[in-house]
Parts: sequence; C-alpha cells; structure tokens
Amino acid sequence: MDTLLQLMESYGYIAMFIAMVLENANIPIPSEVVLGFAGFLISQGVFDFWTTVVIACLAGVVGSIVSYWLGSYGGRPLLLKYGKYIFFNEKKFNMAETMFNKYGGAAVLICRCLPGVRTFISFPAGVARYPFGRFVVFTIIGTIPWTLLLVWAGSILGSHWKDLIQYNHIFLIVIVAVCAICALLFLWKRRRGRLAK
Repeated sequence: MDTLLQLMESYGYIAMFIAMVLENANIPIPSEVVLGFAGFLISQGVFDFWTTVVIACLAGVVGSIVSYWLGSYGGRPLLLKYGKYIFFNEKKFNMAETMFNKYGGAAVLICRCLPGVRTFISFPAGVARYPFGRFVVFTIIGTIPWTLLLVWAGSILGSHWKDLIQYNHIFLIVIVAVCAICALLFLWKRRRGRLAK
C-alpha cells in the first residue's frame, strides 16, 4: 500500500483514478485507503474536495462497468479460472451473487454501499445480463454516498486518516443508513411517477 500512496502523491488524480478503477474491477485495493488518503491530501491542500469526489465516483463507475462486462462475456468460469491471480475472494463473490439472485437490481444499489461485497456485485449483474442502463444508474446512486463519506472523513481526520481502516464499521453504519434513505427516496419517486401516469 505504501507504493500506492507514493504514486498518489507523485501522480495525483491519475493514480487515484486508476486505483479506484482497479478496486471496482475486483482487484483487492481497499477504497478506505485510497479515498482516506485522498482526503488527507485534501487537508494538505494538494487535492480539491469536489474534484476528488467526481473523479473517484467516475472511476468507481468505470471499474464497475469493466467488472459487469467481464461477467457478461466471461461468466463465472472466467473468475474461477483467473481469480487466483488477483487474490479473488470466492466467499465475498458468493455473498454478492446470492444478494443479486435474491434482490436483483436493488442488490446493485445496496451492495455498492457495503464494504467487502461492494466491488463484487457488478460481476454477477453482468453474468445475469441485468439491463445495462439500470445497472449504471444503480451503480452511480450507490457509489456517490460511499465515495463522498470516505473522502470527507479522510479530509476531516487529516493525518489520522488511517483511523478509517480501523473504525470502518462505524462508517459502514452511516453509509448503510444514507444508502437506505437514497433507495427509499428513489423507489418512492419511481412509484409516484407510475401512479401519475
């Protein structure tokens, strides 16, 4: 991880973008580290807050689309065959797959806010050929709260940004609450729109 942090210090937003794309494409790079450190760089005046949030969200969506595409065209056999080369966590993938099979598109939104399974949910969505447009919309909605909160927390914690890793369960509770509110608002507006027709 020290190498990653050095790259972010040297190459700035480009290094952060690449790291977040890889993380969302199922490469085990903790977003708490990337976004927490990005927040620290904001506190030092190196990064700008909203630029960081936008780039990180964009990277999250791009990485998720890569994962979706791999699932759509390679399927589960691809991940089982090559997953060992990227430290593939079959347990987390199985959790994400179970969630998707049970809740469909809603799982994309919910899991995007859950550490551990958030990056794996895109792959089973691709395997199931879930409608791409809906997948992207749910991914964007689920990516924003997680990214915003971690970047903000890192900027507030400053030199203590590593506390994000140690106390991520607290942030999990906050993120789940935020995502639940977003999901309810989205479903409520959607239902209202249907009733209005």
